[in-house]
Amino acid sequence: MAKPDNKQVKTARERLLERAQGRFPDRQFVRPEGQEGQDGQLADLDEAINEMMDADASQIAENARMNEKLAKVLYGGDPKVADFLNILIETGDPRAALVETFGDELSELATEEGRAKFQTQLEDYRERARKSRELEEQDQKNYESFLERLDNWGNEHNLSNEEKAAVAVRLIDIAQKGGVSMFDEDDFNTVWRGTHYESDVEAARKEGLVAGRNERIEANRKTRGTAGGSTMPSINGGRGGSMPAPKPPKKRDIWDDVE
Repeated sequence: MAKPDNKQVKTARERLLERAQGRFPDRQFVRPEGQEGQDGQLADLDEAINEMMDADASQIAENARMNEKLAKVLYGGDPKVADFLNILIETGDPRAALVETFGDELSELATEEGRAKFQTQLEDYRERARKSRELEEQDQKNYESFLERLDNWGNEHNLSNEEKAAVAVRLIDIAQKGGVSMFDEDDFNTVWRGTHYESDVEAARKEGLVAGRNERIEANRKTRGTAGGSTMPSINGGRGGSMPAPKPPKKRDIWDDVE
């Protein structure tokens, strides 16, 4: 006997709601009870659908424009362009695609006349290559300076080479994540601890001072309460000693007045 299919089939509106919520996660399309009713929800959904359709239409128009430009290059110009692109797509190597497509024609670039023909493109290439070399050289200098500063800082804090390396790896990891804005909670915690380190240390110092003062007060109180409970403070000019306890009055005898 076949098992019944209990999988719930979503309505068209439910599927639209899911798509709209996925495109605009910060919006609330389904409201709790007591808030705006069905009409308000439908209005929000309609607006989201319109925005999605406008965005899709804009992307389709941009793709069509780029495809038109590519079609003009492929079919309205040098037929070797199509050969070059096909080989490039297959091999992924532009140099190999150039050689296989243009062959000995590339040797013209080795002559003065050939270079003059493409002088502007050649100058642009050389400028880009120069800037690329400068960036690579500066990046290498920065990296060497970074390692030197890290080593000095680690020595000041008595860190081992392994501990210094762990710091370097963490910094490089944060830098790479920054390039694609993919920070996580560990990165947030690292920055938070770093920006609040001094204030946390100061707060801990003050708490320690207060705790130490309270301990001293309590210790003094206990000392005063246990040392010589019947002893009174000295009033004899600071010469030490205690005031003698008063003697009881002498009992009078009837024979004291008889001589």
